[in-house]
Amino acid sequence: MGAARRIKKKYPNHRVQSYKNDVLMPGMVNVHTHLEIPPLLDTVRARTFPEWIINLIRAKKSLSVQDYKRTAKRNIENLIQYGTTTVGEICTHGVSPATLNEAGLRAVVYQEIISMDPHRPFIPSSADCSRPLSRITSGFSPHSPYTISEAVLRGICNISREKGIRLAMHIAESRDETRLLQGKRTGLHELYHLAEWDLSWAPKGLSSIEYLGRIGMLTCHLLAVHVVQVTEKDIRLIKKSKVPIGHCPRSNKETGVGKMPLEKFLNAGITVGLGTDSLASSPSLNLWDELRYAFKIHRRNGITAEDLFRLATIGGAKALGLEKEIGTLEVGKKADIIVVPMPANNTGDIYFDLLRETKSCIMMMVNGKILNKV
Repeated sequence: MGAARRIKKKYPNHRVQSYKNDVLMPGMVNVHTHLEIPPLLDTVRARTFPEWIINLIRAKKSLSVQDYKRTAKRNIENLIQYGTTTVGEICTHGVSPATLNEAGLRAVVYQEIISMDPHRPFIPSSADCSRPLSRITSGFSPHSPYTISEAVLRGICNISREKGIRLAMHIAESRDETRLLQGKRTGLHELYHLAEWDLSWAPKGLSSIEYLGRIGMLTCHLLAVHVVQVTEKDIRLIKKSKVPIGHCPRSNKETGVGKMPLEKFLNAGITVGLGTDSLASSPSLNLWDELRYAFKIHRRNGITAEDLFRLATIGGAKALGLEKEIGTLEVGKKADIIVVPMPANNTGDIYFDLLRETKSCIMMMVNGKILNKV
């Protein structure tokens, strides 16, 4: 970095690209995706969150590995068009890591785990979380408190703590989840019936945050996704445990789980990143659309456009444990950069203007390699 003349002199054989009246910024970080899932939102939309889950399970029964491969490729192409350079990907069907690597994106890929039966627990080992690719970090995604037995969660927690493996989990997403933990009647009972799980296996606690804290899951290595249904006590515990959060506002809307108290998390100094979730619960994987919707629902609570840009860049990098590599344009960091058009209308707030007008990027670079140029 430095004056253009000095850089050109130091690197005389390098090609120079000039972008006039455009904005150079850090690549966008989408902290929570399911890139293998096709556009199923209209198919699985439901009145309640448990019904949405059951509809999704049934819809996926007709999909093949080839469907997931084609979907992952198409979704990644869209991410590149929008300017998303890094993703936190939940891998269920084993196809997204190679596709992400081939496309040149940066990612933390979490292997999804569902294991509720205490008689047949699946506890992964660190060997299941190899890291063969320079831009792809591997982790585990225990699906949720109500789809993983306590014994398996404790095992995963031990592996994460001993090996520094990153985790991601859907947590405190719905009222049904809270009601299940409290032993009350909930729509998730139908999920247990469908999966042939005994209700006695369900977790028990005042809240998901309290339950996970009690068994040692709450650490800085855990990305807590959604985190809508929380108490003030939960927020204090999240802050104390230094747990980062993934905010997926459009997914929360489409599944009817409620609105995250974003301002309370930010005021408490909790790290929050922005995610789109999957195309089964969101209309697109475009973080610019996510930013606009987040601004719409949170601005009355004092959240600014600049706050949300931080969520989509350095906040997301911190949430994925990559803040030393990406998230800002600084000496020593990786060259994950996008160029977007300068907004036509200038209000004096560049963040607001970009949020209002930007739909995709002109140029996108990951690790110094240009992946997309218009």
